Amino acid sequence: MRLAFDGKPFSGWQVQPTDRTVQGDLDDALSKLLGQPITSMGAGRTDTGVHAKEMFVHFDFDPTLVRQEHLLDPAELAFRLNRFLDPAIHVYEADEVDNQWHARFSATSRSYEYLLCADGNPFYRDRAWMVGQMPDLEKMNEAAAKMHAYEDFASFCKAGSDNKTTLCRIDHAAWEMKDGIAVFTITADRFLRNMVRATVGSLYEVGRGKWSVDEFVQRIEQKNRGAMGTSAPAHGLYLTRITY
Repeated sequence: MRLAFDGKPFSGWQVQPTDRTVQGDLDDALSKLLGQPITSMGAGRTDTGVHAKEMFVHFDFDPTLVRQEHLLDPAELAFRLNRFLDPAIHVYEADEVDNQWHARFSATSRSYEYLLCADGNPFYRDRAWMVGQMPDLEKMNEAAAKMHAYEDFASFCKAGSDNKTTLCRIDHAAWEMKDGIAVFTITADRFLRNMVRATVGSLYEVGRGKWSVDEFVQRIEQKNRGAMGTSAPAHGLYLTRITY
């Protein structure tokens, strides 16, 4: 299934013991409709408050346990799900796939956008990072371009994460202005926990003149999260595209 969600009401994607999550709401709705316990698998995990314009999931179920036969049609299941789910989640389409297709491991790249806005725009107050003054995007782009030369991004990985490796391939990382909003787009084969927000927070230090581009590079090479800047707020981050 391809879906989108507003991250504001949720404590991230992944099911939590006590907190409300996107996966938790989705699995609950699927379980009720299909008459059996359902555990979905998402293309990735998003933190509390992070949004997704595109998320893919897969799940397995036993069709013989489904009481309403019309729900075996993927389009009908998507339609009914949208009547069950909070409007903060919307399923765009569903399809049947073979057992080899995996929402997470079949993905070849993921893209995120981060929105940064100068104070004074009320429409983005909980949808973008509001800063007092717009930073120097040219310097931030100069620093972002340096990331292509590296594979180890341990400096951007949240301490205590269970990543087996901190190696990633960055395919694209750049800022641009769109209707007065600074938009950072980054694409990679995989992302570490908290990586995009840590990247934005660190590039912001360059953009406001606290670090030089060379210092940004030196901090990447330290392979230490403590060397980098504070993570940007979650509400400005959007998962935008997943390719397979």
